Amino acid sequence: MLKTALTPRWLLGLLLVLALASGFVMLSKWQINASTLGQVTADPAKDVVRPYSQVLQPHDPLSMTEADTVVEATGSYVQGSTYLVENKLKDGAEGYWLVSLFVPDDSQQVSTSLGEGPRGIVVARAWTPTAEIPAEPTGTVTIAGRVVGNDAPLTSKDVSEENRGKGRVLASANSSYLTNVWNAALFNGILTLDSESTGATPLTDQGTIAETATLLDSSGALQPIRAQQVTDDTVDWLNIFYALEWLVFAGFALYLWYRLLKDSVEKTTDPTLYFEYEGQYWVDEETGRPYYWDPADQAYYYFDDIQDAPPHLPGRG
Repeated sequence: MLKTALTPRWLLGLLLVLALASGFVMLSKWQINASTLGQVTADPAKDVVRPYSQVLQPHDPLSMTEADTVVEATGSYVQGSTYLVENKLKDGAEGYWLVSLFVPDDSQQVSTSLGEGPRGIVVARAWTPTAEIPAEPTGTVTIAGRVVGNDAPLTSKDVSEENRGKGRVLASANSSYLTNVWNAALFNGILTLDSESTGATPLTDQGTIAETATLLDSSGALQPIRAQQVTDDTVDWLNIFYALEWLVFAGFALYLWYRLLKDSVEKTTDPTLYFEYEGQYWVDEETGRPYYWDPADQAYYYFDDIQDAPPHLPGRG
């Protein structure tokens, strides 16, 4: 078999099969890479506190590259602006976010159809297990936390008659909706707080918010939200299945070449496995090709080329 495999015809066929199999392997590799394209890993740089103005830009949507970034701002809360946002979980417990309007000290005055005023930030101040709205901190406050994307706009189904009457319960935190609620120009996105202080934000040596950071809450009932970066380590198993398919195709291409080679060799060494005939067969010493005697035609024929048997064979004149 090796002697036949080393002939130019079969070597060329092998090269073509190897090229085809290599293409299938490359497609398999591409499918494997595609299976993890949707994964999102945590970026340590996003945990370092930055000024809010580096992330939140007027009129610009919150991009994927800027979402989950930790920022800080100094300014003041608009008194009486807080709403509850229902169905918010913390450590498995269901509760509310306290969402307030915060105006940075360096915010520029803007004129919109809603009127003229400074552009504000939607701040999710804290998580609370009860549907109670405490007063916002007064005076100048420095806040720090992670900027997250808007919730999908939903309608509240809160069953509390007390809160429904006050109209202070929302189903989602969405800056586009709160623009109309507060009649104020807002930056896109929600700033979820880890820290609220009258001085500097407590930071670690790496520039991240220290775990000792707290909120300005005299009652002690409010809990920092401490939002984490959104990550996704799932694998698309459909792509994995396709990758395995391409490997099977590559293996089949190599097997097909081997099977054709084996059949060719067996046709030479034992042609009776592949042809129906009557009589005996012999092997031509010069060419190594098997031939047989056809009693019906009273002539000799090669098995692989019955139309072109050489004249030196017996019975071929």
